[in-house]
Amino acid sequence: MTVPYNEIYVRVGGLSRIVNGKDVVTGEARFRSFDKGLGLPIALFVRTATYGHLVSMIRTRARLSHVLGETRIRDIPLLMITPEQGVRVFTKQLEAQLLKDASQRLNPFQNPTIAHKTTVNSTGGEQLETKLEELLDLDENVRRLLTPEECARIAGGFGATDESVATILKEAMLKDKQENKDGEAGNCREGHLQNIVNEGLAAAVRSGDYYTSRQLLILYSLVASKGLEDDLDDIDCESLPSMNEKSTAESKFLKDRTPVSELRESINTLSTNLNPPPPPPLDTDRLRGATNSDGLLSVLGAAQVLKAMQDGTAKTRTEEVILALDEWIEHGEQSMAFRLASWRSQRAAQGDLKIAMAENSSFMAFVSNKAISNRKAFVAQLKQAVQSTDFSDARFVACIEAVLNRMHSPCLRLELLQYVVGLDNRYSVAHVARSVELAKTCLGIYR
Repeated sequence: MTVPYNEIYVRVGGLSRIVNGKDVVTGEARFRSFDKGLGLPIALFVRTATYGHLVSMIRTRARLSHVLGETRIRDIPLLMITPEQGVRVFTKQLEAQLLKDASQRLNPFQNPTIAHKTTVNSTGGEQLETKLEELLDLDENVRRLLTPEECARIAGGFGATDESVATILKEAMLKDKQENKDGEAGNCREGHLQNIVNEGLAAAVRSGDYYTSRQLLILYSLVASKGLEDDLDDIDCESLPSMNEKSTAESKFLKDRTPVSELRESINTLSTNLNPPPPPPLDTDRLRGATNSDGLLSVLGAAQVLKAMQDGTAKTRTEEVILALDEWIEHGEQSMAFRLASWRSQRAAQGDLKIAMAENSSFMAFVSNKAISNRKAFVAQLKQAVQSTDFSDARFVACIEAVLNRMHSPCLRLELLQYVVGLDNRYSVAHVARSVELAKTCLGIYR
């Protein structure tokens, strides 16, 4: 932790304050003495009332709470000390007002003094440790003075603890359930819960923070599933997958190549332990267009995958793709001229950057039968998906994973897969893989 000033004030002679001859933390009888060593900090303070320094002070308190214990740091005084005005207390009300202003006026991505983002390539070791230790605690006092939407913007743009975010989402879910006579908020396309998550994701996009966007999507999936089961009190944030677990799983997914023969076994295994359906769809269309970040594209892509599963478009589009590929294969087997015309069309699309790909389409693949064999295998996997899943649970994700595992240098197949799950042409195979991996995480956290 970097201390912006060379001043630090700590207690002498024990951990904490002495009240009636006893240390309020340890309960031990004692008196002030240098022999007892240094104790806990007596206060945190800033010299200037700038957004950057005030937010840094709150984050420093969060980190001290993480290291020294919440009960020891919770009520530590926050001060502003200046020669002109002396010592002024930064009260709970002023802290809440600061966060309200931050949620409405500040853009962390454009303000380097408050930037605190974690990118998809900075999720290990020291970067992640600092991020996790300095998440803001949106406690009851803050939630009472801020609207749920403002709290969501703080969580997405600046970072908040899992418990804080889960509580905000649970309260929104309960409000949805109260406003729906049938008690099923999941049937509402635009409920309070979805609006709050959309606000949080928009703030995460503006701040460029992969961690907070991923956190919001996972907690949203968890709260939505628990709400449908009337089990909101049984949410355990400590059991959520950590960023390191994500990185390991994602790396393994991208490196390993699962044989196609294992697809049916994988689907059968999943069918014996089905997850609840995906959460109500989020509005990802306007958010995807606002970012080119690899990590944020993956999070918004995962939300889109879950949306395509939930609203039935994945099934409809898969059936359309199967019909189109069957027709292409039939014409391709009968005419080389048709295959060459197809290759020229594909090259033209690649030249216009309409397809995300690692390589240009191979001319020899279309002259030979390789393009036909690749697309035959692809359509066979899609037909297997239609036969084996109803596109609303983790079995569909297993099918998409199997398809991705066979993709080495895809062009049309990638374009069609993008179409099936509703992703745009910026999504390469790696982007789609990350999106599917996160969607699988969201579907699997409440097994």
